[in-house]
Amino acid sequence: MKAIIQVLNQKMSNLRFFVYLLVAFALILTSTVVVLLNSLNYYEPADTFYSKAPGQPKSFLYVSPKEGRYSVGDEFTVDVLVNTAGSDVVATAAYLSFNKSAMQAVSIDTSDSAFIMDAEKEVNNEQGKIKITIGKPTPGVRDNAAKVATIHFKALEKTNPILENISFDFTKGSSLYSTIIIDDKKGTNILSTTQGSKIFIN
Repeated sequence: MKAIIQVLNQKMSNLRFFVYLLVAFALILTSTVVVLLNSLNYYEPADTFYSKAPGQPKSFLYVSPKEGRYSVGDEFTVDVLVNTAGSDVVATAAYLSFNKSAMQAVSIDTSDSAFIMDAEKEVNNEQGKIKITIGKPTPGVRDNAAKVATIHFKALEKTNPILENISFDFTKGSSLYSTIIIDDKKGTNILSTTQGSKIFIN
């Protein structure tokens, strides 16, 4: 009888060892599977508006036509336009220089401007300068070709320009010259690039 009990105890001991071994193996296997699944499912967070700052807003001022040909004594017009490049713009300052010996600025017309409030409309033919500042309340203007103003000129003498002879006074980031103000309640200037015009007079 004693021998039988010893055999049974030995079998129970072996069974417990086997169970412990099985449990340990199961735990190791489960841990390994979890680690593998996590490694397979890992990914870098997507770039979103919240995880990464959006690109810097930009806008552009330009004169149309880019090139014009007239005769001495002709009256002609150029349009000052703004491309807001997807941003809402509440104010635009277009400061221009022109060849005062070849042309005369007669008037500034904002009657069909995309903006509705005139803050500045100034012509200085002695210096060859034009200043236009115009605005529109929130949400402002969003357009690829929003008219700021039409400028009327008179051709005075012959000229064959190599460079633009109607151009914007502009230093990037400066509020002293041409500017475009985004609707961010901070007065941020987003003017990035300007393009003037070459006027040929025969």
